[in-house]
Amino acid sequence: KMAQASSARTVREREALTIAMLPTRRLARGRRSTRSPFLVLTALAAAAAALGPAFLPAPGAAARQSGAEVAAGTAVGEAGQARGWAEAGARTPLAASALLPLLISTPAIADTGDFGDIPGALVAYGHYLSLVLWSVCLTVERLTIKPGMTEEEESRVAVADAVYHVSGLLISVTGFLRVTQYGKGWDFYQHEPIFWLKLTLLAIAGAASFFITAIVVKRALARKDAGAAGLAPMSEKLAARMRSIINAELLAIGSIPLTASLMARGVGYAEWLPWQAGAAPAALALGGLGFKYVKEALDWREDEPEPSR
Repeated sequence: KMAQASSARTVREREALTIAMLPTRRLARGRRSTRSPFLVLTALAAAAAALGPAFLPAPGAAARQSGAEVAAGTAVGEAGQARGWAEAGARTPLAASALLPLLISTPAIADTGDFGDIPGALVAYGHYLSLVLWSVCLTVERLTIKPGMTEEEESRVAVADAVYHVSGLLISVTGFLRVTQYGKGWDFYQHEPIFWLKLTLLAIAGAASFFITAIVVKRALARKDAGAAGLAPMSEKLAARMRSIINAELLAIGSIPLTASLMARGVGYAEWLPWQAGAAPAALALGGLGFKYVKEALDWREDEPEPSR
C-alpha cells in the first residue's frame, strides 16, 4: 500500500507540473493561449496542491497521525491520507498567493476575448487628442500672425482657427462623456474644486479665442467687400493684440494637464462643496470674457495717422 500511495502521488505530481508548465510552453512557441488567465492560476494551485505535502509541514498532530497510519497500511490510515490531501488543498491558496506576483509580473499569455472598457478608452483618447490639436492650432496661429500678412497667411490663420473651434467642441463632448459615464462619475467630480478650476481655464481659453475668431471673420468679410481693391494689411497694433491673447490662451491650456493630474488623484476633494459654487466661476469666465472679447473685436479701430504739417 505504501508503494501504491507513493506511485499515485508521483503521477499526480507529474500531471500537476505538466499542467502548470503548459502556458509557458505555449508562450515559448509564440502562440497566444485562448484560455483565461485564471486557468494559469488554477494550474499553479493544482501544482501546489500536489507538491504541498512534500514541501509544507503538517499543520498539527492530526497530520502526523495520518502519516503514521498510512505507513502502517491500515484502513484508518487510508482515511487519514484523504484528510491529508484535504488539508493540502486547504493550504493551496497560500501557496498560490505566493506565486501570484510572478504571474502578474510576466507578460499576458491569455486572451479571454474580453476587451474591457473599449468605449471609455476611445473617449479618453478623443479627449487627449482634441487637447493636443487645440494646442497645435494655437501654435500655428501664434507663429503666423504678424503685421502685413499676405492673403495666404491670413487664410492659414482662418483654417487654424476653424480647426481650433472644432477641437474645442470635441473636448467639450468627450469631457462630458468622461464625467458622466466613463470617468470617476459625477458624484466625484462635482465635489472636486480642481475639476472646476480646470473648467474655468478651459472657459478662459475659449472666451479669449472669440477675439481672434471675430477679427478673422471681420477681415474676411471686409476683403470680400473690397473686391479688386484689396484689404489693407494687418497693422502692428492689431497683430500685437492678437499675439498677446494667444499667449494667454497657451498659458491656460498648458495649465490644464496639471489640474487634470491633481483632480484625478482627488487633491482638494471636498464633500461639502456644492456643484453650483464650482460651476459659477467657469460660467462667469465664459460669458463675461466672451462678451468682452467679442465687443472689443467688433469695435476695434486702428489709430488714425496724424496729419502731416
